[in-house]
Amino acid sequence: MRTTIALTLALTACTPSRTRGTAEPPPEAAPPLGAAATVDAGPLASATSDAATDAAAAAPVGEADGNDDGETPGEGSVGRGGAFVRVGQAPMALQRICDLTVHKDALYAAHARQPLGIDGATITRYQPDQPKPFAVAFDWNRPGEPTKGGGAGQGFLRVHSIDGRLYVPDADPPYNGLGLAEYGTEGYVFVSAEDGHFASPRYPHYRPPAPPDVVSVGHVEKVPGKPPGGATAAWGGAAVLPRAYHVIDAIRYRGHLYAATGSVPPKERAWSGPSPGALHMATPDLARWNYVLGYPTPYQNGVWRLTFLTRFKGRLYAGIQDYDGRDPNSYVVFAPPEGRDVVEPGDTHPVAVPGIGGAMTVRWYADRGKLYWLAFGLAGRDMKLRVTEDGDHWKEIAMPAGAGRPTDIVRYRDALVVLTERSLVRVDGAEPRVLAEIGDKKSPFVLDDYFCSAPLSVYRNELYAGGQRDGALFKWVPEAAAAGDAGAL
Repeated sequence: MRTTIALTLALTACTPSRTRGTAEPPPEAAPPLGAAATVDAGPLASATSDAATDAAAAAPVGEADGNDDGETPGEGSVGRGGAFVRVGQAPMALQRICDLTVHKDALYAAHARQPLGIDGATITRYQPDQPKPFAVAFDWNRPGEPTKGGGAGQGFLRVHSIDGRLYVPDADPPYNGLGLAEYGTEGYVFVSAEDGHFASPRYPHYRPPAPPDVVSVGHVEKVPGKPPGGATAAWGGAAVLPRAYHVIDAIRYRGHLYAATGSVPPKERAWSGPSPGALHMATPDLARWNYVLGYPTPYQNGVWRLTFLTRFKGRLYAGIQDYDGRDPNSYVVFAPPEGRDVVEPGDTHPVAVPGIGGAMTVRWYADRGKLYWLAFGLAGRDMKLRVTEDGDHWKEIAMPAGAGRPTDIVRYRDALVVLTERSLVRVDGAEPRVLAEIGDKKSPFVLDDYFCSAPLSVYRNELYAGGQRDGALFKWVPEAAAAGDAGAL
């Protein structure tokens, strides 16, 4: 669905022609730090009072909380201060870096211009010890193809390292799909080989690569980067999501792969009628990810999307985008009972957090038994960082005055740090403490898009951040080193 998400501080949206509505008034202010916000005792509690316990018991051993990023915190002390220094700009970096993930000793970045609005989608790779540190890992810009209706991908919002491969959802595919499996609309998830290499688009006309691990004998020698010879070989490719307008995120949950989408429900016609958010689940060969369930149900006229995903205490959490701003719920929890590993429609539990209500999730981050949640309130209210220990009760973590709005959070060395528009803040002490300030008048970490905020990642014991103005990569350096660096922000 070709839509434009506005890039203004108010974060307003241009509504599709078939659905236009007026947002509700802003919700009440979120509770301050120290005052827990409790989810209402509605859908989740009515399903089972022990839903969280059952879900945790059913989670596979080794399936940790989180959302499948390959980074580790690193070693040593974060110190008392420092600054961000510009590392450089990758080829085809576009305007924004929406996500950073470590895989096979390389740092991968997901790029976009204006997600779900303007053509442009690339994955880049950074390895500082290579002759050319920056390289293009995957290009989905489809040069030379007709642009009417959106001729290229319109943004990569996430890149995840799952089971030894990289997974990249196509947030808004060319022409809303190229008819590989479903005419009307279909989405894609691009999957790398184990070494992080992606299969190139197929010629002619830059069509998506073949499905992962399926290499046609007749195409082995014709596709750049694939191993020569006449036998099939394991390689990356494109998974197809029939009926999906947008694919926002992907995750492993209870041994299966799921994607969060906005989709056409079964037996409905694309471009007319309801457009719920949906979960799709991958087939064992990864070639096809099928529609499993939609939100909200019963289906309603309007546009919904399930957005960013995370695991926490055996549950699967999904953000919500209601295009018309009517939904009172903050996010959705999926909690299958003990003994079942596949999500079913009855496992869907919408959650309305008191004082927040409708929300637009930007990031989740799980750390040491806690889940951190960055989300806008209804109608584009200010971004807030909140934390829970049980998955139900939330506290706000207020940023220091002048820090700007939070964009991402990660554990780095001995600290838990938050990137904001104008600072790096340590938040694991008694009070948040600023480690670095952005002195430039125009911060590279400006927050002006619902779907893409400046990301953080730890790579080779260093902290990196992704820019939002020209797709540049930045590194945080200790105070002493930053003092003598002319490139420090």
